[in-house]
Amino acid sequence: AATGLSAAIAPRYDGRRAALSIRFDDSHPTHLSKAIPILREYGFRGTFMVNPGERQAGSRRRSAFQDHRTEWEACARRGDQEFANHTLHHSGADDDESMERQIAEASKAIWALFPQKSRLLALNLGGGTKWETTKTLRYYLDKYHLFDASTNSTGMDDTYGNRVATFRRMLDGHIERGLWFRAHYHYIGEGLSTTEANFRAALDVAKEHEADLWIAGMADIHKYQTERRGAKLEIESQGPRRATVWLTCSTDPEFYDQPLTIEVAIPQSWFADRVVVRDGEGQGIDTREARGDEADVLRFDVPPLDGRYTIETSP
Repeated sequence: AATGLSAAIAPRYDGRRAALSIRFDDSHPTHLSKAIPILREYGFRGTFMVNPGERQAGSRRRSAFQDHRTEWEACARRGDQEFANHTLHHSGADDDESMERQIAEASKAIWALFPQKSRLLALNLGGGTKWETTKTLRYYLDKYHLFDASTNSTGMDDTYGNRVATFRRMLDGHIERGLWFRAHYHYIGEGLSTTEANFRAALDVAKEHEADLWIAGMADIHKYQTERRGAKLEIESQGPRRATVWLTCSTDPEFYDQPLTIEVAIPQSWFADRVVVRDGEGQGIDTREARGDEADVLRFDVPPLDGRYTIETSP
């Protein structure tokens, strides 16, 4: 009350109204030749569900990932796309041992490609596969730092019909309600699951709404949501022109490293261009002005860690 200042953690990163993740299954060669280059054209980040296992003994089925391993490694080094666990071979399992190997070895292969990144990954066991185990899925999720990404995703294969129109309708609905829209693809190209033209048309729709959307990897969005649920803000007033915001976070920073966006609604007596935000070490933090739901706000990003931030304005 002394300052008239209020603060909140934005529901989505950068204060976007809704979130969009674009997923690709099975580490198909067209992900490298079509999907990733096109995503880069649009400036979008996708999630690639990979099957990184070698060819299985006694099987004629090749490993699409291993056949193009050099290209996948180059993509990982660039770091602009996200990899996720689609199991080692997309072959299912008939006992605890084989299921553990299919999940564990796929995670380890991805961790090796991203040695400096969080080990938290999305998991999708894959359609058309059978998994026999005496353990719950939660056992595997917890043991290998995974979250279940198998539900609430819209298939974008052309065989389903009217995919671009469906994408537009569902995206509009998710933006209106402030939700996370998930769409998934298989193979991109003529005569394959999705034509390049239809893939681009859907991305054009997303581009139209880019100002409202946080388009990010599934792990990025999952992390933000989990961090926000486990975080709390408190404000300590220090007079009419200065306040301290205390952030407390309950998530494990080893796995949850997605920056959070704090929105500060400043009082009318303050001028946004005179406001300075500093961290607990006294270092200035970059801020940006934006229009919130009810008033103009200042936004700034912080790590999901316990911290203290001072907000003050000059006369």
